[in-house]
Amino acid sequence: MDAQNAREILEGVAEKCGFESVGYVAANALNVRPEVRDMCASGKCQIFGHSWACPPACGTLDDFQKIIDGYDNCLVVQTVGQLEDDFDFETMMETEHTHKDRFQRFGELARETGIPLHLLAAGTCTICNPCTYPDHPCRFPSKRMSSMEAAGLLVSEVCTQADVPYNHGKETIAYTSCVLY
Repeated sequence: MDAQNAREILEGVAEKCGFESVGYVAANALNVRPEVRDMCASGKCQIFGHSWACPPACGTLDDFQKIIDGYDNCLVVQTVGQLEDDFDFETMMETEHTHKDRFQRFGELARETGIPLHLLAAGTCTICNPCTYPDHPCRFPSKRMSSMEAAGLLVSEVCTQADVPYNHGKETIAYTSCVLY
């Protein structure tokens, strides 16, 4: 299957899943940045060392660079929520949940196409609560997805490269994921 056909199929899957924004960037344009991974290690999100999908368990930046190097293309998908005000935490969480559900469904449908792909999510994997790390193996390794940040990708930069707005305006929240294919 050629790249254009694969892109059209994956864009169709993204549309079926309800993403508000979809963009494209060549995989070789993606920059794996140590400073992004350093943000993980700083404890800002408090997941570092607590999940199979996050550092250090998810692999090194060299591992992610090799993954990225194995693909030619990257489709970026986004869910956008409209906030009542800047402190509308409930809608932020609802939008995150919607995005994670959409992206999980996207992954299932995209895998059915037979297109070789690798998914990078928005935030950590939330399939299991709590994660079995480090005491027991991951229960769902084929469904587990690391975040774009765990791969060292700066989400705002990837959005710019894919011509997808990082910021959709006042009182909005956007969650971004991508699929390498």
